[in-house]
Amino acid sequence: MAAPVSAISPGTRSRTGKAMLPSVGDLRSLVIVCTTVERPDGEVSTIVTRPGVIKVRARVRPIRGEMFLDYQAVFATRARMPTHEITIRTPPDVKIDLGHWVYHCERLAETWYRVRTVEDIGGRHRFTVMLCAPDTIRDGRSDPATQELPPVWEIPHVPEVI
Repeated sequence: MAAPVSAISPGTRSRTGKAMLPSVGDLRSLVIVCTTVERPDGEVSTIVTRPGVIKVRARVRPIRGEMFLDYQAVFATRARMPTHEITIRTPPDVKIDLGHWVYHCERLAETWYRVRTVEDIGGRHRFTVMLCAPDTIRDGRSDPATQELPPVWEIPHVPEVI
């Protein structure tokens, strides 16, 4: 039996081929895809919020570091290297780009991910793969004496669709 192929394993022809389509049972995690909104606060600074765009089921998988080789040489940036692959079934009226964020709440940890790359699996606008880097993590298991928690924690709100 052949070993399963990762969506980003080296040597594959396409990272987003038909073989990478997730089954319905793979989409176990509930995530909220958010956008960034900046507005002035009446003085000289701006208030940045991340309202929710869509709430969908997703497959959240960690990526092994050696699969990327030298991320800075490839992407020519000092941004954080993607560490998670998030696959969602994309609604037809939503376009996801690099300005979006992903909020993922597990049993004990909540994580904000910054989207680094967005790819359409098979070019059919059905499933989207986002390679993401964690931005902020709030873990209920953290010890406040030794591990500083984020001072402000934002939970996105997704308006209900009728």
